[in-house]
Amino acid sequence: MANKQEKMKLKTIIETKWFHIAIILLGSIFILLGAFHTEVWFDESYTISLIRHNYSEIISIDSSDVHPVLYYLLLKTFTIFFGNSILVCRLFSVLAGIFMGFLGYTHIRKDFGPKVGLAFSFLTLFLPFMAMYGMEIRMYSWTMLFVTLTGIYAYRAIKNTKVKNWILFSIFSLCSAHCHYYGLVSVAIINLLLLLYILFSKKLYNENNISKKKYLIYFIITAVIQFLGYLPWIFIFLQQARAVSQSYWIPFNIGDSVIAPLAVQFNGRLGIISTAILTISMYIYLFYQIIRSKRDGKNVTILWYCLLVHFILYFSMLMVSIFIKPIIYYRYMLITSGIIIFPFAYCLGNFNDKKHQKIISSIIVMIVLVLSIYNNKIVIEESYDNTNGEEIQYIKEQYNEKAIILYQDFFHATNIQVQMPEYSWYLYNISSNHDLKPFENFSPPLKIIFKEDFLDNYHGRIILIDHDELQFYNMLKEKYKFTEIARKRIRINYRGFTYQIITVEK
Repeated sequence: MANKQEKMKLKTIIETKWFHIAIILLGSIFILLGAFHTEVWFDESYTISLIRHNYSEIISIDSSDVHPVLYYLLLKTFTIFFGNSILVCRLFSVLAGIFMGFLGYTHIRKDFGPKVGLAFSFLTLFLPFMAMYGMEIRMYSWTMLFVTLTGIYAYRAIKNTKVKNWILFSIFSLCSAHCHYYGLVSVAIINLLLLLYILFSKKLYNENNISKKKYLIYFIITAVIQFLGYLPWIFIFLQQARAVSQSYWIPFNIGDSVIAPLAVQFNGRLGIISTAILTISMYIYLFYQIIRSKRDGKNVTILWYCLLVHFILYFSMLMVSIFIKPIIYYRYMLITSGIIIFPFAYCLGNFNDKKHQKIISSIIVMIVLVLSIYNNKIVIEESYDNTNGEEIQYIKEQYNEKAIILYQDFFHATNIQVQMPEYSWYLYNISSNHDLKPFENFSPPLKIIFKEDFLDNYHGRIILIDHDELQFYNMLKEKYKFTEIARKRIRINYRGFTYQIITVEK
């Protein structure tokens, strides 16, 4: 009897709002632990440089890139109030991850009960992906949030035809579409499934005393609003799609294009074995619970719809990549993280009637927690390693007021340049075949050299940033008389970046 009372007490505690809030706060601290650093990689440096421009320049420059513009405009607005430092930009991304955790409390808990809401917050904040990708200075965490809200308000619009639900569904659909093109496809899938449900679900009209005509009117109005809201960007989208169809950087291989996109929510900095264990365990658990619960007569319709959104996105992008142009990449599948996490949360919160189900669910929670802590340990060690920033400190020591910093590989040193915008940076680009239009956001402060004779009349100190092979340095050395002053090979732990930094006088 005492044991039963203790279990009831524990159940009561777990279902309280204060316990839920405590989990969200712990999860928020958890994903913030590795966020207070200023190292960046190329895509992040692109974001940082872009939002240092004004709004009209951001739209103009981004039109030549391959992403929609809303994320950059939101980040720009955020930095106007809080400063445009790298740390502020990083915390803006983490903020969306924290909001994702709060959705479990503010929305999922209200719609599906305290245990499902708690499980959603826990999985969102503690699965390995959030402590890594949730802090990247890119649009993934915000698109993830908007797509999740789109799904939530699609569900709410069906359950309750309040105008507010349809309006919010439209707003978050447009936000998703204007943040990332995978977000665009995701909300298109959600809209399609919503329409099919309105047209063919008998259960919908048995449960609600609302006519199909009324649902269709709401849907059509919403669809028109979404179309009109996306119309200003449609021509830029077509232009960017045409550019991607001709040339894009993504390679196609089984590991990165087929397997990794299915495991990205369970990855982070984990190794292949750890990721495989967590991914396989989670999917076996999910499908076991859904199939078993369906056999027991429980309603699992919402779970199948969530899985459809996630896997239609995956397979449609995979088919385009196979037959047209590779456009599938594991990071992009982060967009539907909230949608795919919900079925796991629903199963953890609802399907624990029998002792063996409770044991399995407890094991799943422990696996997630242990591997997430291990993942975050790696992220923290990499983010705060003593070698990080060594390249910047060394350049500062070698620099003087008449010096210039010169590099050739655009993707190699730009991440240093954005951390030192007050210095004189030059990109040596004399190839007429290299279109730098998409990268004009780095100027200023970056100056791009297009003429081969630029250095002919230059006299002074040059700090060259090169790879280990020293191809750039050796090429210049053959053409000009340099006096080498210093040379240092620096490898930082953050993403394993390696630089050969050579200081010369000409």
